[in-house]
Amino acid sequence: MKTIAYYITDSGFGHLTRSTAIIEHILENSEYYLIIVCNKAQNDHAKVGLRGYEERLIFIDVDTDANSVFMENSLKVDVEATEHNINEYLRELPMHAKYQYNLLKAMDIALIITDISILGIKVATRLGVPCIGISNYTWYNRYKAMGISEDIIEIFKEWYNKLDLLYRFELYDEMEDITCPMEDVGLVCREVNEMASSDLKKTYWPAVYMSVGQVEKKQESFNINFPSGTIFATGNINVEGNVHLVKLPARVSHTQDYISASSFALIKGGWSSVAECLILNIPFGILVQDATEDEELVAKLFERKYAFQITEDELREFQITHLNIKSQACVRPKY
Repeated sequence: MKTIAYYITDSGFGHLTRSTAIIEHILENSEYYLIIVCNKAQNDHAKVGLRGYEERLIFIDVDTDANSVFMENSLKVDVEATEHNINEYLRELPMHAKYQYNLLKAMDIALIITDISILGIKVATRLGVPCIGISNYTWYNRYKAMGISEDIIEIFKEWYNKLDLLYRFELYDEMEDITCPMEDVGLVCREVNEMASSDLKKTYWPAVYMSVGQVEKKQESFNINFPSGTIFATGNINVEGNVHLVKLPARVSHTQDYISASSFALIKGGWSSVAECLILNIPFGILVQDATEDEELVAKLFERKYAFQITEDELREFQITHLNIKSQACVRPKY
């Protein structure tokens, strides 16, 4: 049976959500079987989103990337701790690649796709099969921008340049020194369940979707003034004020339905959340923070007025009228 092996970086769930959209499309429009390679937490999440396709899916649990380490209560990268993670990952990479090769060599692997783990590229090279990358950035360029030593990250550049093709999603970061064949494509997100979204609107409208990442770890309460309104919120936050709060599971598998049912969204600026908002034509604000991994993406969104800025003070003293005015000023491109 013809099979595609799909490697997904375990650095954040945004890569998984966009990849599950692509995987579902492949399953619906071909007879390929899929092997999904990621860490256990992400694979468990993917099993929920891809239920119904179990007979054509195999899941392999492995750490697929060196995760960045952030300062406490911040999206600012701890460079020293991140360098340590990269060194540990690269030390174990040959072992993981050999193990993956031994698992896959007896299978009829037609193609390997990676978003954007170099482990997938290394395995494809050993198997002698084509490898396609999909991403809005490369770890080489991200690490370089963080100030990670070139001696450490050179290997990432070498492996990315072995890709047969790299699909670059719209709003991609600078990819200096990446010389493999590239093709620019648009945006991707999971399909909305129109019935579920419609039911959410009927039950909770007006509503705002809020998923702002690291700020949630702080202990202060959010004072939200949203009379007769609803906040769809991820994570554990303490809310005071005039609002109805619907707390979503930490790894909710269908955020797109909640975003679609909202008048606007407040997010931390990861590519997958941005893509969902743009595709669904929902205005969105991004929490302004000091240097983050996604700062190049966020800068483009603000420059094009695709998103409005929201400060932590504005978030904690949430005034719906003020934020509504901001949201209406957003440019809403058609996707």
